[in-house]
Formats: sequence, C-alpha cells, structure tokens
Amino acid sequence: MAWSEPTNQWFKAVATAIQKDVRLKELYDQCLADPLQSPDYRIKDGLLFWKGRIMLPVEENIIIQVLLEFHSSKIGGHVGVAKTMARICSQFFWPGMQQRIRKFVRECQIFQQAKVQQALPAGLLQPLPIPVHVWDDIAMDFITCLPVSHGYSTIMVVIDRLSKFGHFIPLKAEYSSKIVAEAC
Repeated sequence: MAWSEPTNQWFKAVATAIQKDVRLKELYDQCLADPLQSPDYRIKDGLLFWKGRIMLPVEENIIIQVLLEFHSSKIGGHVGVAKTMARICSQFFWPGMQQRIRKFVRECQIFQQAKVQQALPAGLLQPLPIPVHVWDDIAMDFITCLPVSHGYSTIMVVIDRLSKFGHFIPLKAEYSSKIVAEAC
C-alpha cells in the first residue's frame, strides 16, 4: 500500500476497529501492560503488529479493502492465489486469512478470464511400438449415431495393429462395459 493521506485514514480506521474487536483488544491491552510478555507482538501508532505484520480485525470492509488493493487494483494486477497471498502475508495477518484470499481470487471474474494455463505443453507425439505377434496389440473405437439397422445403431471397431485386420461388431445404442466385453 502506498503511504498517503487516504491510507493514513485507513490505518486510523483499523486502529479503531482493533479497539472494538474483543480478541485483538485483549492482545492490545496485554502488549501495553507488559510488552516483554509477548515478544512477537508490539504496538505502533495504535496498530497491533504480530511478527512485523499488522493484525487486522475480521471486519469485512477492512478485509475487502486489503484484498482489492493487493489483488484487484492496477498495482495488484489480478495475479493468482499464491502471489496475492504472498503480498498480503508480508504486511498483514488476520484469522482465516488464507481461506479468505483463496475465495476472493477464485471469485474474481477478471482473474478467471485472464489466468494463464499452468499445464506444460503436451510435447511431441511418440510412435507406438510395433507389435511382435498378431492380436497382441489392438486399437478400438466406436462409430455411433448411425441409422438403426436390425436394432443396432453403433459399430464397435476392433483392429489388430500388426496385421491391420478388423472386426466390426454391431451394438445397440444403449451399451455398457459388460456388453462390450461380452461382444469381444
């Protein structure tokens, strides 16, 4: 977040919300009373810090502002879950933060439309090995949606890859793996 006057107003709103949040108020008061008791916590400018990150109350408008700034703004760039989480986690903490960030990014229309496919390209096709014996290696396919003839509308095609000899087995439109196995 850029440190400007509107941001300072936002920090004041966070400080006020901390005082209203029962759990954070208790931590805040403990820190004020005995700063050495909880070395991971400290107070600065009315904000409660945990391990150098600002603790945010679970207040929807505050959380939404952070999510919008770090994901949806021009600086945020509608990046994915991991980058958004890394950016936010470096400066803030609130209970349920990871689930909330994941949900927000998944529901972001712009991110869903613009995200890049993460899978590696399929690579070059590799030839199948040449079979040694007839009917050791077969290829199968189904020709469907044919006009009905003698009650059959599908043809199961079974080809031996070595001899190229084919079997053509008629099937009814409704077939299952059991029917196909029995037909072979």
